[in-house]
Amino acid sequence: MAHDKIVVGVDIGSTKITVVAAQGAASGSRQNNIEILGFSEVPVPKGAVVNGAVENIKQVGTAVREALAEASSRSDLDIAVVNVSFGGTQVKVSQHNDGVIRPSASSGEEVTQRDVDQLVDDMYRAKIEPNYDVLHVLPMEFVVDNSMNVREPVGRTGIKLGGNFLIISANSQSILRTKKSLADADQNLKCDKMVFAPLATSLAVLNENETKAGIALIDIGDHTTDLVIYHDSIVRHIATFPIGGRHITNDLAIGCGIQVENAERLKREYGVAISADVPLNIEILVNFLAGRAPKQVLKKNVALIIEERLKEIAAMVYAEIVKSGYLDKLIGGLVLTGGSANIDEIEKLFEKVTNMSVRVGYPENLERTAKADAVSNSSYSTAIGLAWAGLRNIDPRVKSVCKPTTSFNTATVVQREKVKEVTKDEPGKKNGTFWDSFNSIIRKKDDGLSDY
Repeated sequence: MAHDKIVVGVDIGSTKITVVAAQGAASGSRQNNIEILGFSEVPVPKGAVVNGAVENIKQVGTAVREALAEASSRSDLDIAVVNVSFGGTQVKVSQHNDGVIRPSASSGEEVTQRDVDQLVDDMYRAKIEPNYDVLHVLPMEFVVDNSMNVREPVGRTGIKLGGNFLIISANSQSILRTKKSLADADQNLKCDKMVFAPLATSLAVLNENETKAGIALIDIGDHTTDLVIYHDSIVRHIATFPIGGRHITNDLAIGCGIQVENAERLKREYGVAISADVPLNIEILVNFLAGRAPKQVLKKNVALIIEERLKEIAAMVYAEIVKSGYLDKLIGGLVLTGGSANIDEIEKLFEKVTNMSVRVGYPENLERTAKADAVSNSSYSTAIGLAWAGLRNIDPRVKSVCKPTTSFNTATVVQREKVKEVTKDEPGKKNGTFWDSFNSIIRKKDDGLSDY
């Protein structure tokens, strides 16, 4: 059966691994949609991933292997190539300015797409902190000779080409541990792209009108909260705060005198972001210890605890938006995503604190199928966005905003449908094709994952 391009996203989170296999349409009425082929969600042991960084390679590798196997079974694919998320407090964002004199250019020659891509590629050698690797180069504005704040430099005439860039880098050892966990899951698994998690999420939950008008994505993860600001369809500001859903859970555990796992269940099943409308007489029975009578917890108190922590997160985000200088340019307001975005009335709380329009973001542009319905929630947003990252660029003005692959070209490897019946070899022919032999030679030289 012929397929349009098939891509697989693997989101390595602090509490779970989520995988989505999707198929993009190359043309026709479905070209702006993707079809979900397979999906899975597998928990990771506590402490295996901390603040978005892999800490236990073996445990994460085992969880990734299980998640890939489940997604493979649902999609009927042999998964060979994946896009993987990274994030957390080990990520640093900085601004850099750079420019080049175009070789053999004259004042009458136009800037080409190759010139722009070369300038972006050069930024991967930007000076950053020791032991950090540049993983994304996001152009904001370009400069052509004396023309400043140029959005689209291609076609302009000039000798000097420069730009203002957001550089996203990550701790080298953290990235290495992520790659090792993938290798532990499957030695033959190839990583095509590593994508900053909130950037991937934005591909899944934001639409073009919103990013053009100006919007802020707030991804409330387990350990961290990420903020990404878009304006004129360009990423303008990124920030990460060391506070997330786990802090809400810990507050509930301490405030209600229960275990963390009970507090997490309490948050998911009874959590409300606005306490004012919760009656004082509603009690919740929590089975907190075996052999003990259930503990009575007031739903009002649960709401008060959640509300105070969410107010803190909202205030931090709002202060950062003001600091960025884009407050008055965010016509689209805020979009909330992440596990804690499922708390009831969280939109009202953020509206109250920020005085901005707020909505909860869910994956968009999915072909309506039973599988799509199963993943149409915030838990799968990043994995779906990682699949989108294999179909379209985060910034269409450049070839790619991801670090270019420098060894095995993973883009040439395709996902394969599982063979359902054994076929006999033709007499006198060896098993496999020329490319099978070629790939086997490459694998002998590089048993590890390709560069990201």
